[in-house]
Amino acid sequence: MKWVLWTLLMMSVSGALLFYVWGKVDVVRVGYELDALLKKKAALTQEHERLQARFSQLTAPERIASEASDTLGMRPPGARQVVLVPSHPEERIPNDEPAPLRLARQTGD
Repeated sequence: MKWVLWTLLMMSVSGALLFYVWGKVDVVRVGYELDALLKKKAALTQEHERLQARFSQLTAPERIASEASDTLGMRPPGARQVVLVPSHPEERIPNDEPAPLRLARQTGD
């Protein structure tokens, strides 16, 4: 009878220790996963900032104008190459006087 109680006690202690060690190992594993994810987040943040800077460079109006003129051979339109279309049918542009040149501007972000 004594050896049965002793065996049950040892199994209980072993089970408790096994459960404790398993919990600690799991905490360490999750810590390593967290560290890897934080490193990946930092790398992705750095890549995002690099891409944002590149996007800003590529979409700068001065760069677009220079690419249009140098690479594509584009030039500003001549005086008679611009045709204005009224946005409202009741607006009429007289044929004998030159229409004012209207430029669209980008507003906001």
